[in-house]
Amino acid sequence: ELLTQFLNRRDEDALAALVERHAPMVWGVCRRVLRHPHDAEDAFQATFLVLVQKVETVVPRDMVANWLHGVAQQ
Repeated sequence: ELLTQFLNRRDEDALAALVERHAPMVWGVCRRVLRHPHDAEDAFQATFLVLVQKVETVVPRDMVANWLHGVAQQ
């Protein structure tokens, strides 16, 4: 539902809620993949930037966590 709100209306509150909900998982992936904290921080931010840019490619919509995990790993 949050993803759809952001996609349809660019609702910043919905995006903030998505980030808050998925930040711990994305951060964990970034820390495991990248050993340097600064690199992990950059990858963490980049993951959510990719979400903003490619939100329409998250299909099915209820798989946003899996999608973010894959982006963070890349």
